[in-house]
Amino acid sequence: MNNELKVSFYLKREGSTERTEVNPDAVYPIVGKIIIGNSIAQFSSKLKIEERLWSVKSGRAIGKSRVAVELNREINKINLSIHVHYRDILDRTGTVIAQDVKNAFQGIATAQKTLLVLFGEMMQNFQTRIGIDRAESTYRKYITIRKQVKRFLKVKYKVQDIPLNQLDLTFIEAFDFHLRVERKMTDESVSSTMLVLFKVVPYWS
Repeated sequence: MNNELKVSFYLKREGSTERTEVNPDAVYPIVGKIIIGNSIAQFSSKLKIEERLWSVKSGRAIGKSRVAVELNREINKINLSIHVHYRDILDRTGTVIAQDVKNAFQGIATAQKTLLVLFGEMMQNFQTRIGIDRAESTYRKYITIRKQVKRFLKVKYKVQDIPLNQLDLTFIEAFDFHLRVERKMTDESVSSTMLVLFKVVPYWS
Protein backbone atom coordinates (compact mmCIF):
# COMPACT_ATOMS: atom_id res chain seq x y z
CA MET A 1 0.00 0.00 0.00
CA ASN A 2 1.27 3.47 -0.93
CA ASN A 3 1.38 5.50 2.30
CA GLU A 4 3.10 8.58 0.85
CA LEU A 5 1.57 11.82 2.14
CA LYS A 6 0.88 14.86 -0.03
CA VAL A 7 -0.68 18.08 1.27
CA SER A 8 -1.80 20.94 -0.96
CA PHE A 9 -3.76 24.17 -0.60
CA TYR A 10 -5.99 25.96 -3.09
CA LEU A 11 -8.68 28.63 -3.30
CA LYS A 12 -12.30 27.56 -3.19
CA ARG A 13 -14.10 29.58 -5.83
CA GLU A 14 -17.89 29.42 -5.68
CA GLY A 15 -19.77 28.70 -8.90
CA SER A 16 -18.26 28.03 -12.30
CA THR A 17 -14.51 28.34 -12.76
CA GLU A 18 -15.13 29.57 -16.32
CA ARG A 19 -15.74 33.26 -15.67
CA THR A 20 -15.77 35.95 -18.29
CA GLU A 21 -14.52 38.58 -15.88
CA VAL A 22 -11.99 38.01 -13.09
CA ASN A 23 -12.09 40.18 -10.00
CA PRO A 24 -8.50 40.32 -8.67
CA ASP A 25 -9.70 41.75 -5.35
CA ALA A 26 -12.09 38.88 -4.67
CA VAL A 27 -11.47 37.09 -1.36
CA TYR A 28 -11.71 33.31 -1.31
CA PRO A 29 -11.40 30.68 1.44
CA ILE A 30 -8.31 28.47 1.37
CA VAL A 31 -9.03 24.74 1.30
CA GLY A 32 -6.52 22.02 2.11
CA LYS A 33 -6.29 18.61 0.49
CA ILE A 34 -4.69 15.51 2.02
CA ILE A 35 -3.69 12.72 -0.35
CA ILE A 36 -2.36 9.36 0.84
CA GLY A 37 -2.20 6.71 -1.86
CA ASN A 38 -5.68 6.55 -3.37
CA SER A 39 -7.40 8.20 -0.40
CA ILE A 40 -8.25 11.90 -0.44
CA ALA A 41 -9.71 14.21 2.22
CA GLN A 42 -10.39 17.94 1.99
CA PHE A 43 -10.63 20.36 4.90
CA SER A 44 -11.21 24.03 5.59
CA SER A 45 -8.12 25.94 6.69
CA LYS A 46 -10.33 28.73 8.10
CA LEU A 47 -8.10 31.14 6.18
CA LYS A 48 -8.98 33.56 3.36
CA ILE A 49 -7.00 35.60 0.88
CA GLU A 50 -7.46 37.92 -2.08
CA GLU A 51 -7.04 36.08 -5.35
CA ARG A 52 -4.37 38.51 -6.58
CA LEU A 53 -2.15 37.55 -3.62
CA TRP A 54 -2.37 33.80 -4.22
CA SER A 55 0.02 31.56 -6.14
CA VAL A 56 -1.75 28.54 -7.61
CA LYS A 57 1.59 26.87 -8.34
CA SER A 58 3.04 27.07 -4.81
CA GLY A 59 -0.23 26.98 -2.90
CA ARG A 60 0.97 29.94 -0.85
CA ALA A 61 0.54 33.70 -0.69
CA ILE A 62 2.70 35.82 -2.99
CA GLY A 63 5.16 38.42 -1.76
CA LYS A 64 6.56 39.53 1.58
CA SER A 65 3.79 41.77 2.80
CA ARG A 66 2.63 41.33 6.39
CA VAL A 67 -0.58 39.68 5.19
CA ALA A 68 1.29 37.22 2.95
CA VAL A 69 3.92 36.37 5.56
CA GLU A 70 1.37 35.77 8.34
CA LEU A 71 -0.89 33.70 6.10
CA ASN A 72 1.98 31.54 4.86
CA ARG A 73 3.07 31.04 8.46
CA GLU A 74 -0.41 29.73 9.34
CA ILE A 75 -0.47 27.45 6.29
CA ASN A 76 2.94 26.05 7.23
CA LYS A 77 1.69 25.40 10.77
CA ILE A 78 -1.25 23.45 9.37
CA ASN A 79 1.04 21.53 7.03
CA LEU A 80 3.38 20.63 9.90
CA SER A 81 0.50 19.54 12.14
CA ILE A 82 -0.87 17.26 9.42
CA HIS A 83 2.54 15.65 8.93
CA VAL A 84 2.90 15.09 12.69
CA HIS A 85 -0.52 13.39 12.92
CA TYR A 86 0.25 11.35 9.80
CA ARG A 87 3.52 10.06 11.23
CA ASP A 88 1.91 9.31 14.61
CA ILE A 89 -0.89 7.23 13.07
CA LEU A 90 1.47 5.42 10.71
CA ASP A 91 3.92 4.58 13.51
CA ARG A 92 1.13 3.27 15.76
CA THR A 93 -0.89 1.28 13.25
CA GLY A 94 1.35 0.68 10.25
CA THR A 95 -1.31 2.01 7.89
CA VAL A 96 -3.07 5.33 7.37
CA ILE A 97 -5.65 6.94 5.09
CA ALA A 98 -6.37 10.60 4.41
CA GLN A 99 -9.60 10.69 6.45
CA ASP A 100 -7.77 9.40 9.55
CA VAL A 101 -5.23 12.22 9.31
CA LYS A 102 -7.97 14.79 8.72
CA ASN A 103 -9.89 13.57 11.77
CA ALA A 104 -6.77 13.69 13.93
CA PHE A 105 -5.89 17.17 12.68
CA GLN A 106 -9.40 18.46 13.37
CA GLY A 107 -9.57 16.74 16.75
CA ILE A 108 -12.32 14.37 15.69
CA ALA A 109 -12.16 11.06 17.53
CA THR A 110 -12.30 8.20 15.10
CA ALA A 111 -14.79 5.43 15.80
CA GLN A 112 -12.21 2.90 14.72
CA LYS A 113 -10.32 1.77 17.81
CA THR A 114 -7.14 -0.25 17.93
CA LEU A 115 -6.50 -3.58 19.64
CA LEU A 116 -4.18 -2.46 22.44
CA VAL A 117 -6.30 0.62 23.17
CA LEU A 118 -9.38 -1.59 23.53
CA PHE A 119 -7.36 -4.05 25.63
CA GLY A 120 -6.33 -1.20 27.93
CA GLU A 121 -9.93 -0.03 28.32
CA MET A 122 -11.04 -3.54 29.25
CA MET A 123 -8.26 -3.77 31.84
CA GLN A 124 -9.19 -0.43 33.38
CA ASN A 125 -12.78 -1.57 33.75
CA PHE A 126 -11.60 -4.90 35.19
CA GLN A 127 -9.32 -3.18 37.71
CA THR A 128 -12.19 -1.15 39.19
CA ARG A 129 -13.98 -4.41 40.03
CA ILE A 130 -11.07 -6.17 41.76
CA GLY A 131 -12.20 -7.28 45.21
CA ILE A 132 -15.84 -7.08 44.18
CA ASP A 133 -16.32 -9.72 41.50
CA ARG A 134 -12.86 -9.82 39.90
CA ALA A 135 -9.53 -11.25 41.13
CA GLU A 136 -6.13 -9.53 41.29
CA SER A 137 -4.46 -12.67 39.89
CA THR A 138 -6.59 -12.51 36.75
CA TYR A 139 -5.70 -8.85 36.28
CA ARG A 140 -1.99 -9.69 36.42
CA LYS A 141 -2.64 -12.38 33.81
CA TYR A 142 -4.22 -9.75 31.55
CA ILE A 143 -1.13 -7.57 31.92
CA THR A 144 1.06 -10.45 30.77
CA ILE A 145 -1.16 -11.26 27.79
CA ARG A 146 -1.29 -7.62 26.68
CA LYS A 147 2.52 -7.58 26.70
CA GLN A 148 2.52 -10.75 24.58
CA VAL A 149 0.18 -9.14 22.04
CA LYS A 150 2.28 -5.98 21.96
CA ARG A 151 5.45 -8.01 21.40
CA PHE A 152 3.76 -10.00 18.62
CA LEU A 153 2.62 -6.85 16.81
CA LYS A 154 6.11 -5.42 16.97
CA VAL A 155 7.82 -8.59 15.74
CA LYS A 156 5.28 -9.74 13.14
CA TYR A 157 3.84 -6.48 11.80
CA LYS A 158 6.44 -3.91 12.89
CA VAL A 159 3.72 -1.70 14.44
CA GLN A 160 2.86 -0.44 17.93
CA ASP A 161 -0.86 -1.22 17.56
CA ILE A 162 -3.34 -2.43 14.95
CA PRO A 163 -6.84 -1.23 13.92
CA LEU A 164 -9.69 -3.59 14.75
CA ASN A 165 -10.73 -3.77 11.10
CA GLN A 166 -7.44 -5.54 10.35
CA LEU A 167 -8.09 -8.34 12.83
CA ASP A 168 -9.08 -11.37 10.78
CA LEU A 169 -8.55 -15.12 10.68
CA THR A 170 -5.04 -14.64 9.30
CA PHE A 171 -4.15 -12.52 12.32
CA ILE A 172 -5.57 -15.07 14.76
CA GLU A 173 -3.72 -17.94 13.11
CA ALA A 174 -0.46 -15.97 13.06
CA PHE A 175 -0.80 -15.11 16.76
CA ASP A 176 -1.63 -18.73 17.59
CA PHE A 177 1.49 -19.85 15.69
CA HIS A 178 3.56 -17.23 17.51
CA LEU A 179 2.44 -18.54 20.90
CA ARG A 180 2.81 -22.25 20.12
CA VAL A 181 5.96 -22.30 18.00
CA GLU A 182 7.93 -19.16 18.73
CA ARG A 183 6.98 -18.77 22.40
CA LYS A 184 6.70 -22.55 22.92
CA MET A 185 3.59 -22.28 25.08
CA THR A 186 1.47 -25.29 26.03
CA ASP A 187 -1.94 -25.94 24.47
CA GLU A 188 -3.60 -24.94 27.73
CA SER A 189 -1.72 -21.64 27.91
CA VAL A 190 -2.46 -20.85 24.26
CA SER A 191 -6.17 -21.55 24.72
CA SER A 192 -6.27 -19.39 27.85
CA THR A 193 -4.51 -16.53 26.05
CA MET A 194 -6.80 -16.70 23.02
CA LEU A 195 -9.89 -16.68 25.23
CA VAL A 196 -8.74 -13.42 26.79
CA LEU A 197 -8.16 -11.98 23.32
CA PHE A 198 -11.69 -12.95 22.33
CA LYS A 199 -13.00 -11.10 25.41
CA VAL A 200 -11.24 -7.95 24.24
CA VAL A 201 -13.04 -8.05 20.91
CA PRO A 202 -16.41 -9.69 21.73
CA TYR A 203 -17.58 -10.10 18.15
CA TRP A 204 -14.76 -12.55 17.49
CA SER A 205 -16.13 -15.11 19.92
